[in-house]
Amino acid sequence: MSFSMKFFLFAFWLFAPVFLIAQVESYGSYRCSQKKQARPDYKHVELLGPNTPVHSFDVQKYTLSVDFLDNFEPPYTQTFNGQVVVDLLVDSVLNQITLNADQTSLLVSGVSGGGVSFNQENDLLIIQLDRTYQPGEAVSVTVDYAHLEVEDQAFFVSNGYLFTDNEPQGARKWFPCYDSPADKASFELFALVPDDVLLGSNGTLVDSVLAGGTMEYHWLSEIPVATYLMVITAKKGYQKSTIYWTRPGDNAQIPFVYYYADDVPHVTDMYKVKDMAYYFSNSYGLYPFTKSGFATVNDEFNWGGMENQTLTTLCYDCWDEGLMVHEFAHQWFGDMISPGTWADLWLNEGFATWSEAYWMEKGSFYNDYKGRILNYAATYKNMNPGWPIYNAWWNTNLPSNGVMFDYAITYAKSACIVHQLRYLLGDEVFFEAIKAYAEDTVNFKFKSAVTYDFVEKISEVANRDMHWYFDAWLEQPNHPVYDNEYSFEEKPDGGWQVHFTTSQVQGDDTFFPMDIEIQVFYFDLTDTLFRVHNTVNSEHFVFDLPVEPGALFFDVNNDIVLKEATTVLGLSENRDKMSNQLGIFPNPAKGEVTFIVGQQLASKAEISCFDIKGQQVLSTTSENNRLKVDVSNWMPGIYQVVWLENQMKAVGRFVVTK
Repeated sequence: MSFSMKFFLFAFWLFAPVFLIAQVESYGSYRCSQKKQARPDYKHVELLGPNTPVHSFDVQKYTLSVDFLDNFEPPYTQTFNGQVVVDLLVDSVLNQITLNADQTSLLVSGVSGGGVSFNQENDLLIIQLDRTYQPGEAVSVTVDYAHLEVEDQAFFVSNGYLFTDNEPQGARKWFPCYDSPADKASFELFALVPDDVLLGSNGTLVDSVLAGGTMEYHWLSEIPVATYLMVITAKKGYQKSTIYWTRPGDNAQIPFVYYYADDVPHVTDMYKVKDMAYYFSNSYGLYPFTKSGFATVNDEFNWGGMENQTLTTLCYDCWDEGLMVHEFAHQWFGDMISPGTWADLWLNEGFATWSEAYWMEKGSFYNDYKGRILNYAATYKNMNPGWPIYNAWWNTNLPSNGVMFDYAITYAKSACIVHQLRYLLGDEVFFEAIKAYAEDTVNFKFKSAVTYDFVEKISEVANRDMHWYFDAWLEQPNHPVYDNEYSFEEKPDGGWQVHFTTSQVQGDDTFFPMDIEIQVFYFDLTDTLFRVHNTVNSEHFVFDLPVEPGALFFDVNNDIVLKEATTVLGLSENRDKMSNQLGIFPNPAKGEVTFIVGQQLASKAEISCFDIKGQQVLSTTSENNRLKVDVSNWMPGIYQVVWLENQMKAVGRFVVTK
């Protein structure tokens, strides 16, 4: 791909913000965001761990037995009887445990096993144990309960469908549990349904036993699951298709299972997921689970998808490649590695959203990848609500779903954070670090991660402390607005120097450190690229050059996508007389170039262009702050443009290529 084509692509995305925002509505990440924002907000319940209060036990397994025999015919009752066995390891001396059990939805009738009595209040289930347990001991508690006749937006029953939808804290509405993303456990399900109902869940189908018009499904996920990713999806008259994918490495036959009603997925939809499995396995590590699945449900699930571990829920007739790739990427980032707290949600949605762009890169289509990343950046800047990506207080106080799943921040900006990490590390180290993170069986794989454990892992693999990047770019709102100055100076020995000062003027006392690139073009159109680490505001750099420079460009490939939309910063030697900055896009130009100043004109402007010999090649006027010029017949070279309007003078340089 030529340099000029890169710039053409950048300029296209930069000047089409309205088009970008319209397009984003079809993205899987956007549909995922809208679905999760539409969920009702959860009232705050004190988080049980992992940090405050001290985590006192670790759930190893939930064994859930439920009776859904009466839920698939009118009047489609919400009630069912259930029993959950909670196997746990004790972390500290205790004689009682506390589980989440929403009182609006659940009525607990009894406890047994290691539990001898209980009290259900304030949406918590406090169970007294049969004795005092010491750290390292195991205990098993059985809870009998019923789901009440209530529509709670976590357990859904209507028109022959039955399904669950948990994120962030909905599991506590259909079974008592330790409802924290940090406490992952194995999940075993025994479910009774009528014999004409298909039922799917996490993990592997162990058995389905038919007896007298009743089917008992037995599902088991030995691989730990976060409670918000545990799922039951069932329907009377469901259809099911299964294809098998041969996992490279161990040649395991992985079933990819698709549940649907009359919205039958195309075969290409199914096989695209197989392609995704190969593609992401190569970059993130082998697909980690024993199954993959997608199930469409009815209009009670009215947006996008939910990445339940090994069985993603999709909205009706939503067999859409962009949505499916987003949710499938979550099987690594969100499911295999879950967020330690809800403050770490960006690790889920940032990587899944970035993976949508990365999927577009397959087959060496980097332009398609970069176009999507620039789209994310433009969408964020147009929709920016002004809070940081990482908010530590989310750990113990959930914000509203509209804040937590805000598309601009949690999805689009977070994906750009991942892209900029790729730029900082380079492809080889970036992909090595991401795979090392995903395949770290000691700390992360099939476990949970908090943000700064992730940062430590990336730093370790990259052999570079990356806290400087993540601390600033995750914990500060907004983004840098660069105002850079440069000058060329001839030295007595005949050489040349560039003096370059980079300043951030966003005006909120923030500073975003970054590796920045400055590209200098010479009059023969060769160039030199400098890369420096910008650590303080108004930092000055000096570069020695072998010959006279002709033009200078900042962040020439626009890889610092989270910044004001200016790539070329060619400033006048008479800066004190300038009241505006002149933008030139694309630069280098091929075919057409656009000049733009940052405000509407009060009077007609005079625009002139000169070649390197000082000969005038253009003289025209404009009544608008933007002017397009056809340069398809201009000779390749460096040109200077002078924009005059009343007392305002702006001067810039640009390159014309063939």
